[in-house]
Amino acid sequence: METGIDWNQTIVAETAGHWGSPLNLIQGKNGDWICATCGSHRYDNGSWYHASEYAIRYYMDARNWLNDNGYLFQFLKLDYTETSDDSVYKALNGTFLNNWDIAAGINRACKAQNMNPFYVISRIMQEQGTDGRGAWKIEHEGVTYYNLFNIGASGNSTQEIINNSLATAKANGWTSVEKSIEAGISGTLKYYITCKQNTMYLNKFDVESYRGLYSMQYMQNIEAPKAEALSMYNKIRDAKLLDQNLTFVIPVFRNMPSEFSTTPDNNVETGPKNIRLKEGHSEYNVREARTTNSTSLTKVANHDTIVISAQRFSDGWHRVVLTDGIAGYIKFDPNAWEEINDITNCNETVTLTGDAVNLRAGPKTTEAVLTTLSRGQMVTRIDNSGRYNIDGITWDRVMLADGRQGFVSRQYLANRNEQEILTISADGGLNLRETPNGNVIRILSNGTKVTRTEIGTEQINGNYWDKIITPDGAEGYVARSYLRDSNGNIPSGRVDPEQPQNGVKKDDNAKTVTMEPLTKVENLSSLGSNVVVKKQDGTQITEGQIGTGYKINIDGTEFTAIKLGDNSGDGEIDSMDMYVMIQHILGNREFNEYERKATDLDNDGVIDSMDMYIMIQYILGNRELKV
Repeated sequence: METGIDWNQTIVAETAGHWGSPLNLIQGKNGDWICATCGSHRYDNGSWYHASEYAIRYYMDARNWLNDNGYLFQFLKLDYTETSDDSVYKALNGTFLNNWDIAAGINRACKAQNMNPFYVISRIMQEQGTDGRGAWKIEHEGVTYYNLFNIGASGNSTQEIINNSLATAKANGWTSVEKSIEAGISGTLKYYITCKQNTMYLNKFDVESYRGLYSMQYMQNIEAPKAEALSMYNKIRDAKLLDQNLTFVIPVFRNMPSEFSTTPDNNVETGPKNIRLKEGHSEYNVREARTTNSTSLTKVANHDTIVISAQRFSDGWHRVVLTDGIAGYIKFDPNAWEEINDITNCNETVTLTGDAVNLRAGPKTTEAVLTTLSRGQMVTRIDNSGRYNIDGITWDRVMLADGRQGFVSRQYLANRNEQEILTISADGGLNLRETPNGNVIRILSNGTKVTRTEIGTEQINGNYWDKIITPDGAEGYVARSYLRDSNGNIPSGRVDPEQPQNGVKKDDNAKTVTMEPLTKVENLSSLGSNVVVKKQDGTQITEGQIGTGYKINIDGTEFTAIKLGDNSGDGEIDSMDMYVMIQHILGNREFNEYERKATDLDNDGVIDSMDMYIMIQYILGNRELKV
């Protein structure tokens, strides 16, 4: 499956949700499995943490799961697999749904709706456990409600989850196991399978652009596809159905790294922290490996030496980098060492000037990569002292919008272009789209600062679409009319200089030449073999802008220029023309026939507020004026 989307952009999107509602949660893990920003903050029922970028890369990289029969089944296309009621009943053996009628009902409903029954069983077991320990059966006011698929069962506490599960079941009248199962199958078909998210992987990770990206994800549990796949594989194997023709859908992304995404370390925390020796301690060994028997590379002199701790291991060893570039390990004895606050000497907003720039845990090319930054992405530089000049590279310490810190080579950082740092102005949020007027990637909050990296030059569905990048590195397109510059105005767009609005139209009867806003003398050569242009005062010009009222002699015949939008006659379309239009509408100024035609932009014979609106949109760069 060629997703057509960039691997790094996908990881950026899936990492979203810090402190709110993360797209990916994990439990029972430590170290690099846990989001460095949210840290020990707990979600859902209190046993879940925000999954780290390392964890997301590991689980989303399909190459990690292709060589294991069980885990491969997260990519199985979930069409109905021809099977008997007895096989489904055997699959329910040992579970809380071990009932012949339920088995027959599941098989019947799945066959009617073309869904794999073993997938349905695996999904229920994932949600409720084989012993039915989840909140699938709830007594309320003398009525029993069932919610086997945990539809609507979200929340940040056990009671909140139960309440929401009950509310959903009550609202839909799920008063039997059969009703709940049928609703679960219908809902999964409606919202996932028929929308091309027809594998367990695609249920979890919405990288199918059919109705947008990353928006319809069945669960937050990042390990669910893997766990459900193994369960489904075992049931299909036990039913002796593995000899059927099965289709597996393997997602592939643009710009994937050549190396597989590795398993995060459960015993290491990665990211820069400042440490130093306590007063009274000195000459502390920096060793080649995490053992006191390894070679000493150098010594930390004393309390005055600030050391970057790039990684911290559960056995008490730290991976450190010194200002002279020596990198090694120290045993962190809390009697000798202390962690100190960030060392900052600036607070500058800068943008990335390179493609796929690595943010590293320490100031050296050998240090762990925390994430990949995109061209135009905004970061805050907090240390530009130049103290880390290692192997010819000067490293600056930066902070991302989500609070993570790391080191970037200074050559890829530049002071921001104020004209391209813009603000989202859209109550209720603005859609960030994969392509101009294309699929929605995410919703950007009102007031979000973004960097504009490309200016749209063509209208699509009535809008100019500019490419932007968010502070967390998400790239996409937004309608320019929802962007604001530092003065609160819609940013200028104009048209690409390589595609100027310089079309012309000659009317031999009216003896006029109507032209687009950027038309110059040089653009008129196609009108005749001998073209002479004169201003209103009779001065001949051989280059430059043409204004409304200019006289154009074409092979001996005189024509009058009408430049769309230019009623002031100076060849430019700007606030002066807007002022002249307003004065005409108010009755304070008369137009001759050429000025009138230049101002009647909707060509309806009347100069009114609609023409004013069109001119404003042109001046703001949101609309073209075509002959």
